[in-house]
Amino acid sequence: MPGSSPCMLEKPHTLPPEEAARRLGVNPATGLSNEEARRRLEICGPNVLETGKRKGFLEVFLEQFKNLFVLMLLAATVFSFYVGETVDAVLILAIVLFMAILGAVQEYRAERILEALKKLASPKARVLRDGRIVMVDASEIVPGDVIIVMEGDRVPADARLLEAKDLYVDESTLTGESVPVHKKADTILPEDTIVSDQINMLFSSTYVVRGTGKAVVTATGRNTYIGRIARMVAETRAEKTPFQVELDRLAKRIAAIVVLIATLSFIIGYVFQEADLVDLLLTSIALAVAAVPEGLPAITVIVFSIAAWNMARRNALVRRLAAVEALGSASVIATDKTGTLTVNEMTVRQFHTPDGRVYITTGEGYRLEGGVFEGDKQVTAESSPLLRLAGLVSILNNNAELENGKIHGDPMEAALLVFAHKLGMDLTQVKKEYRRLREIAFSSERKRMTVVVEGPEGLLVLSKGAPEIIIERSTSYMTIDGSEKPLTDAEKTKLLEQVENIAGKGFRVLALAYRRGDKRDLEASDDVVESRLVLLGMVAIIDPPRPEVPEAVRRALEAGIKVVMVTGDHPSTARAIAEMIGLPRGRVVTGQELEKMSDDELKRIADEVMVFARVTPEHKARIVRVYKELGHIVAVTGDGVNDAPALKLADIGVAMGRRGTEVAKEAADMILLDDNFATIVAAVEEGRRSFDNVKRTVLYLLSANIAEVATVFYATIKGIGTIFNAAMLLWINIVTDGFPAAGMAFEEAEPDVMKRPPRRRGQAILGKPQFTYLLLLSTIETVLTLSFYHLYAAELSPAHGRAAGFLALMYAELAQSMALRRLNTPLSLKIIPSNRQWLAGYIVGAILAAISVTVLADLFRIGSLSPVDIALIFIVSHVAVLSFEEVRKRLGLHV
Repeated sequence: MPGSSPCMLEKPHTLPPEEAARRLGVNPATGLSNEEARRRLEICGPNVLETGKRKGFLEVFLEQFKNLFVLMLLAATVFSFYVGETVDAVLILAIVLFMAILGAVQEYRAERILEALKKLASPKARVLRDGRIVMVDASEIVPGDVIIVMEGDRVPADARLLEAKDLYVDESTLTGESVPVHKKADTILPEDTIVSDQINMLFSSTYVVRGTGKAVVTATGRNTYIGRIARMVAETRAEKTPFQVELDRLAKRIAAIVVLIATLSFIIGYVFQEADLVDLLLTSIALAVAAVPEGLPAITVIVFSIAAWNMARRNALVRRLAAVEALGSASVIATDKTGTLTVNEMTVRQFHTPDGRVYITTGEGYRLEGGVFEGDKQVTAESSPLLRLAGLVSILNNNAELENGKIHGDPMEAALLVFAHKLGMDLTQVKKEYRRLREIAFSSERKRMTVVVEGPEGLLVLSKGAPEIIIERSTSYMTIDGSEKPLTDAEKTKLLEQVENIAGKGFRVLALAYRRGDKRDLEASDDVVESRLVLLGMVAIIDPPRPEVPEAVRRALEAGIKVVMVTGDHPSTARAIAEMIGLPRGRVVTGQELEKMSDDELKRIADEVMVFARVTPEHKARIVRVYKELGHIVAVTGDGVNDAPALKLADIGVAMGRRGTEVAKEAADMILLDDNFATIVAAVEEGRRSFDNVKRTVLYLLSANIAEVATVFYATIKGIGTIFNAAMLLWINIVTDGFPAAGMAFEEAEPDVMKRPPRRRGQAILGKPQFTYLLLLSTIETVLTLSFYHLYAAELSPAHGRAAGFLALMYAELAQSMALRRLNTPLSLKIIPSNRQWLAGYIVGAILAAISVTVLADLFRIGSLSPVDIALIFIVSHVAVLSFEEVRKRLGLHV
């Protein structure tokens, strides 16, 4: 455009090719001049995607200190240093640094999305400059450039087609469409046409699989469609998982309780008992240390780290620790279809003969395993002349190549090669025996392809194409025994009805035909060659579900999880796959319908929807947001560029490791290394197991802390001095509690873990049942502690009383760790040794508890107890706590 250089042409799909070129100020015959291209490059910038600043390790490390538990512990550290309790301060600080380093190491690689998007740019492109076709760096392409694309090229920028010859483009990573899109230059589309239907446009980072095209660039860099996705990802703030929110809420409650109790204790001691100010400060620190579960953040990190390790062994790589539990709590899995539920490889699933026989093929995708069956009987090309000829058409009327499971060419043609192989035909040998003499190429107008080949039988005419075309041009059909019978108009009508029925189930249908030829077919018109055909049958082709997906979906539904398909593919295909994998029957909503709905309307129907089809990345992100607003915890799976914004917005994003783009992997919280949907269900189970183990830890540590606070507060009110000092409380919380608590991270999943409904968004870690449990158990532990304190203080000395109370509390907590091996089912003796890590922690804890009141008694400034005393306290504590726990479970008082 004279005098200006627009950096983006709005809605080019609505314009004729020549008008798009005119608005971009370029002559399609000569392209831009080099001078004009340089000028536009200066104005519009290079054709690359911008990347944000990546977080360094130090920044990620410092972010770990935003946790309220951590801040409370740091405050306790400062106070401890201030009053001279250096040992206590160092111990607390060491714990804080340990859990911060663990968290930072796990999350360091979490912000690389834009870097991966940048790598998607094509390195070279063919451009028309000054009337000559030249190769330039893709980064130097500017709006208005005329580009030439050929088979195998990656499209370097968004562009409006000027010319297209048999042009097919793979847009699966952008739109989710599993079949290459046939592009046309002369089409003008309505303004509201979605990206996956814009057949007159090329989009950056898609691939040409067949044909050639000429196009004028309408947008580069950040203005391209993929650039918009990059901006969406960059602008999407990674939210805290529901568990992180709940842990923060718990920390705030505990902080409020700490402040209240410490203040109350200070007031009572200072006003009513006129205690020494330093002693009061030490008591306040002791109360703070007692109330704050120092080990909880560290144990939580350990639990999730172990869960992440277990998941990695099951092919699920966790990139953000907090996402482990989020997946276990997922109530909705919004999954892409192509490459996630399906193999992303076209497969001939059925072969229908004209006389009504149906052959079923086994195996998925381009792998050569499998066969062709009629009922339970496997058949081959040798079983019937018809099947042999169907195999010949599949091999010889075909321009695709198949090598070691990888294809070159059209996916539909690759599916036909695999079909022929499953019929027992040697692809290489057949191509040696037959020589192609003529090809009448496929085009969208003709909807068919025909070749004339010469082989042992002489000349053969082999055709394939749209069923309505091939059937119309056929005058007879072949039966299974090889005889040929006339094809009447009534039979043609019946066959077309059959084709419509097959297509309605989500299959793409091709008809195969042949006839014997002669030398005249080498010179005759296309119409003459493709007449008088003998119909062989119809192949039904589909991108099939992964074989393990139906069982995975069944398990997800049993676990109370809603599975909804979100895809860019056609509604009929999406519905067919949804039914094949066992999704409950429901509504299919298209992207266009979604555009017309308000959020409130979408919320009203969201739980009824089985499939969202023909959706854009914006739609997918909106769907995730709406489900979250409805209170669901949302997991999103996907593998394409189009999935990245939704993956980042979701509570947990799950990307495919093998087929997934780098963009999707970097946006995700978890990567499935085997691309196996079933691995998601296994990861859900591991997530639920990890939450149970965190719950065990929370209940275990908080019940002990409440008992500690109650004991210290009791001593303050009674004015009997300090029963537990800060060092003793740290010893309990970190050493004797720490080992068995860490062992709980290895506890196996409970039998009903995948039969419970998911946790609701906003559901507290500790609800009314858990608080009731904590109150009852901590009361038992407090009574035990104070009873032994008073008994031994009266009989021996206050120092021995502190030792007895100290030991009673430690052994009561160890007994509780044993009981919590099963949260809500009675404890069986046979499961005690099943968790070796817990058992080791329990034994170490028991030994350290005994050492603390013997060898280390002077260090804690307490009396030393005899072995008989230790055994008595051990037995009484265990009997009291285990009796309470088993009665609770048998009464059905669940936690």
